[in-house]
Amino acid sequence: STMRASFPPLSRGARTLASEAGRRSYDAVVCGAGIAGVSCAHYLARSGASVLLVDSRPPLSHTSSLSTECYRNFFPGSVPLTAFMQRSVDLLEARAAECDNAFGLNRRGYWFLLASEEGAAQHALALSDPGLASCGGVSHFSDASHGLRYRHDAPTGAAAAAAAAGGGGGGGDGPAAMLFSGREAVQAYVGSLPPFLAADASSLLVASRAGRETAERQ
Repeated sequence: STMRASFPPLSRGARTLASEAGRRSYDAVVCGAGIAGVSCAHYLARSGASVLLVDSRPPLSHTSSLSTECYRNFFPGSVPLTAFMQRSVDLLEARAAECDNAFGLNRRGYWFLLASEEGAAQHALALSDPGLASCGGVSHFSDASHGLRYRHDAPTGAAAAAAAAGGGGGGGDGPAAMLFSGREAVQAYVGSLPPFLAADASSLLVASRAGRETAERQ
């Protein structure tokens, strides 16, 4: 399979595409070399298709360069969207393994930290959420004996799976989320709270299979 990219100046874009089309045929032409276009061309080529990727700009240099480049499978209430993102994260992690993580994929998790009783009650709804139940469920910790500690250099989900055996049905990925209820449970996990967070935080919901990457590196 072959994949070619053409990045001429904007004024020459139509002429270049026309000359390429006259030279040979392709199974697919992908217009736009942003995150979606590059990904589409990559997987089409891997499936055996010949692909022409066309853009007037360098790859990932327009709106994709402004992306936060974060990802998550955390979509409470939506089983279909959760399943879709589970598959997307599988592909991200497989690609990271193939290229020695050239795009800096990490799984540091998303934090939802609250200091009110109303917020804690909202967090508690996650325990019975069908979307989260479909990808490992939620491990719940209500005191400081959980033995977990946040590490920015370790995958949150894997740490949870090791320390909370049987706490979720997600296999090696661990639970979909972790809920720490009460100040002691929260403090034991986060250690010293950064100064921009409320010192009286009493409920922490951590989306485990979430993080960020840097696609511009590749």
